[in-house]
Amino acid sequence: MYLNTLDVKLTPRTDVSSYNVDINESTLQILSLILEFKLASNCHIARFLTGQDQTKYIYRKLRFMWRAKLLESFKVLSGSSTSLFYMLSKKGLKLLVESRRYEPRHLKNYPTAKTLLSWGLFKHEAEIVELASLESLNKSANLDINFKGEDSSQLQDFRDNKQIEALTPDYTVTYKTNQVENKVYTEFERTRKSNEALLNKIQRYLDFSAPQDLQKHTLRLVFQTLGMERSFWLNIFLNRPSLLKLNILTTNLNLISGAKQFLEPIYASESTVKLNKDGPLKVEVSQRVKLFNFL
Repeated sequence: MYLNTLDVKLTPRTDVSSYNVDINESTLQILSLILEFKLASNCHIARFLTGQDQTKYIYRKLRFMWRAKLLESFKVLSGSSTSLFYMLSKKGLKLLVESRRYEPRHLKNYPTAKTLLSWGLFKHEAEIVELASLESLNKSANLDINFKGEDSSQLQDFRDNKQIEALTPDYTVTYKTNQVENKVYTEFERTRKSNEALLNKIQRYLDFSAPQDLQKHTLRLVFQTLGMERSFWLNIFLNRPSLLKLNILTTNLNLISGAKQFLEPIYASESTVKLNKDGPLKVEVSQRVKLFNFL
């Protein structure tokens, strides 16, 4: 998705006059979104806040916030074009502390620039915010869609008198209409994990799900390729069928070309996946379903 290189540096503020931006709801919303997803471009912020890919207002607002030292920025080469990304500065984090919108642990977990600009973490987080912001474009007068990033999505547990991360979805979406509200925990599987590691991750969702939530909550796995998606279903059928108590849906990036695809029948479920026993055992995904039947 991104990158010919990650040889990038934060944009210097030399020859830029200081600027005092208005600390209003819009400012705090932008800081919160960047905290939730660790980084974001002008396009991503515009999608979340306005439902459009680009707006002059968001571009200017981000520029002013950068001049006011609430944000850091850096440019990344993508193919033949360059994308400008923003991350929170120390001053921006301090403002969120003062706003009391988050618990201290959320702010402490925010990565340093050096960490965030490493190849693996940047690519993962850039693809996450791209997926989530695309999905946000489906919000309408009849459908409310709200997002939480990784830190706000985490569920904590205590083990041996120590607080640990029980669930760590990449982001959480709540779909809400006048009649129903459904929560979707989204895991983006960009690289291959061992069969056991992936199953153990899913097992945690089952272990920490209340019985009444098993049908109201959905675990959505987005795989990089169809092959990875098929491998997951074969693994779960053969090695841990008990996990199918969870409401699990899967898809892959080949089926997501735009915002509307999130509402279309691009998802595989336990009921649509079939085992083919002609020759070596393999999985077929010939039928797919929508995320929710009310969409």
